[in-house]
Amino acid sequence: DCGVCDGPGLNEDGCCGDTTTDCAGECGGLAELDECGECGGTGASESCWNGDLVCDISECLDEPGENYPIDWDTDFDGVLDNYNDYEFNGSITSRVYSDGVDVTVLGDLLGVFVDNEQRGVGIATEIPQFLGGGYAFFSMIYSNQSSGETLIFKYYSSASDTILDIGTTVVFETDMTLGDATEPYALDIMTDIDVILNFSGGWNWFSLNVFSDDMSLNNVLGGFTSDLTGAGEYIKSATAFADYYAGYGWYGQLSQYGINNTEMYKLYLVNDETLEFSGAPVDVSNTPIALSSGWNWIGYTPQNPMPINEALSDLTGLTGSGEYIKGQAGFADYYAGYGWYGQLSDMQPLLGYQIYMIDDNEFTYPSSNGLSVSSHSFYNDMNNDFLLWDVNPHDYEFNGSATIEVVIDNSKINSADYYLAAFDGDECVGLAQSYKFPLNDLYVFGLMMYNNDEQASLSFKLYDMNQNQYIDLDQRLTFNSDMRLGNGLEPVIFTNTDFMPDDFKISAAYPNPFNPTVSFDITLVEETFVSVSVFNISGQKIAEIHEGNLNQGINTLSWNAMGFASGIYFVNIESGNGLIATQKISLLK
Repeated sequence: DCGVCDGPGLNEDGCCGDTTTDCAGECGGLAELDECGECGGTGASESCWNGDLVCDISECLDEPGENYPIDWDTDFDGVLDNYNDYEFNGSITSRVYSDGVDVTVLGDLLGVFVDNEQRGVGIATEIPQFLGGGYAFFSMIYSNQSSGETLIFKYYSSASDTILDIGTTVVFETDMTLGDATEPYALDIMTDIDVILNFSGGWNWFSLNVFSDDMSLNNVLGGFTSDLTGAGEYIKSATAFADYYAGYGWYGQLSQYGINNTEMYKLYLVNDETLEFSGAPVDVSNTPIALSSGWNWIGYTPQNPMPINEALSDLTGLTGSGEYIKGQAGFADYYAGYGWYGQLSDMQPLLGYQIYMIDDNEFTYPSSNGLSVSSHSFYNDMNNDFLLWDVNPHDYEFNGSATIEVVIDNSKINSADYYLAAFDGDECVGLAQSYKFPLNDLYVFGLMMYNNDEQASLSFKLYDMNQNQYIDLDQRLTFNSDMRLGNGLEPVIFTNTDFMPDDFKISAAYPNPFNPTVSFDITLVEETFVSVSVFNISGQKIAEIHEGNLNQGINTLSWNAMGFASGIYFVNIESGNGLIATQKISLLK
């Protein structure tokens, strides 16, 4: 049959010799079955929503819900879209767990972030049975730092069409290889947090950084572990309030609004009380806080404490001409070119703050990492080592502040060995220890003062720890809620009555050279009109520090040279009688 004399004839495929048939039955043909089982076919050609090619459209993954984060991986290849922006990388093979149960399924997506910047992505991929089966995320992660950045994770669940926060964090190391297909790295979904607030009897400034489906006033404040008295419990926000009625609950304007995570509340309690509440952590990066010019009552949404300049780093365009923030027991001013500085050095979960703005603004707190701070005791918000005078902020509805410099017998206090106390009659209503202000090295007191009455007349005493001496100061202040007098560059001056200046004096500028702030003191025999200006080396007037009356005694003036070039400048000091003095100062940046 094959034309070979005495040959074997056709083989079992019906072909001659060793030739076989292809899938089309042609001897020696080249046709092959493609991946779809079609002879001579071109393979998978049906395009799915995510770009996958399949043999039949029924094989496509179900289209994701409306919350699918397509921006995590716009080309659906499982690789960070802008990976070539980064120098270093590492890998994580992971699974997501909820309460110890693996919840990773086909269609899920994992995003990897540093703060709000995406650094990696992973698509849920099936693992072969001989490696254990199931699904895992294979994620390459990128950075421009070889180590040290904290990675946070977000998980898209296709089953619930939701994006969930992962409680597990990882510190990036270049070339790291965490997990593999047989033992994937475990990532745990962040579940509800149990919050405990130990309130003090009296006034408490608080906020919440967790939320539930029911943030109504009676649900949130229904978690007190003992019955309230109904004899004065009260809560207010910046715009609304409610009272507590025994046997009924909370009722008032605030009832229709409920508790908002971006706001601060003042809660008055008759007795010490403990509030328990459970909720999911606030999505910090998607919770902006709008600020209006003037006073704003703000909450703190992150789960961990932060230095104030980190917490408020998203606040831009500040003027440095009056921005101010305070909590119940401390405050800070904003200084252009430097940042926030004062007693209030850190912002804390579950506490509330009042911030004063010159212009409208908006900001978002940075996302925090690490273990959540889920409780706070309001009992000891003022920690003073000095025990003779004692102040409890919770006894008072209102507070205000002053930054004060004290001059005793014509000498400025120059150490941290002093306490300054404010008194309403015999009651101590404010206490602060001296500290060195970093922009000019002056020792000042950041004094928070408290009262339940407007227009209270306050007197002041100084305690010298080294000499064990108490000194009555001459000045008095009239208390007003939210008052804020002086700052580190232009403090309020307090003196004792023992010293009366007998001559006009101007101190040398300090520090000199400086960057960016320089100060000097003017001592006056009596109240005098004084004009102080700054000139450049060409004789052009470039800034006016002060023009108006200065009080008898020592007056401290400062110039912030933020925005000016390094170089030599001259300060001219004039009174009604003409030029008094000129000083040369050097700005060295």
